[in-house]
Amino acid sequence: MLLPTLTRTISIYTRNRFSRICIFIFVALLYRGYNLSAQIVIEEEPKRLYYEFAIKRIKDPKKWNNFRDVFHKDKLLMGKNRILGGISYNTGRVLVTGADGKTKAEYRQAIAFNTRIRFYEQFSFNTTFYLDFNRRAYARWISDYSYTLGRYHYKLYKFNYGYENYMDNKYSDNRHQFWEKFLEGYYFLSYNYGISEAFRNKIAFDNTTNIKLVPFVRYAFRYRDEFEREHGSPVNGKMTLGLAARYTIYKNIYVEGAAYYYTEEAKRQPWDPDYSYGFGYFDWRSFRLSLTYGNWAINRWPGSKTYYPAYGFPDGQFRIVANWIW
Repeated sequence: MLLPTLTRTISIYTRNRFSRICIFIFVALLYRGYNLSAQIVIEEEPKRLYYEFAIKRIKDPKKWNNFRDVFHKDKLLMGKNRILGGISYNTGRVLVTGADGKTKAEYRQAIAFNTRIRFYEQFSFNTTFYLDFNRRAYARWISDYSYTLGRYHYKLYKFNYGYENYMDNKYSDNRHQFWEKFLEGYYFLSYNYGISEAFRNKIAFDNTTNIKLVPFVRYAFRYRDEFEREHGSPVNGKMTLGLAARYTIYKNIYVEGAAYYYTEEAKRQPWDPDYSYGFGYFDWRSFRLSLTYGNWAINRWPGSKTYYPAYGFPDGQFRIVANWIW
């Protein structure tokens, strides 16, 4: 009798001790996991429960940040920064050569609708569609629409990569033309590099002040020349290297520019620039107006050969943009 009783006592004591050890390990893991999870930066906004009751309705339009604030609803991805875009008015001079060989100035008048759909992390599908009112204002570098797919990270020291197509896409293109222009789009890889926080604080006028440098490489499988002839292949495409910079000075007022290098000069086209530049005021927040200027084609360094000697500052694109965030 003594042996079975002693065995049961030891067994109970062992189980109790083992249980206490398990509980201790479990609590320790929870504590450790809490500390680890606190070090992870979650870019997604946590789901709010009962938003309509927990948050007071915002009646002042100046304080609206997205359509969640407008409708005071927490549904259909409103307020998640998943879907955003803008409506803009675009204008600028376009030099057109007529049948008589003379060049005259036309002015583009277009409304643009751009949308960004972010489907995972900072991966997004982006489109811009133009509605042109002056069809005479046409140039090789002006498109009816453009589209991109890739990772576009807004933070410093992050890689961006994907596919972009800013070719002269036309609504009237057939399937064959669409496919050809798709192959002319380029795959890109870039890196966001910026100044240190200490240096930024020394030059900052406000919390928007910043300097961003973005080295990049682009590669297109195929390309077209000025005679509309196709060239290239997946292993013999067109490569471009470059460095872009953006200096946000004060209250989202910025200047920007980029320099380009073509690894094979023979593949460079007359509209390919040596550099591009822009400036303006851009407020990314919803329901705000922005005024910008950009000149992204033709520009050549002084002394370089140019096929468009009359091209200049007026041929850039002036925009008034109204941003929105769903």
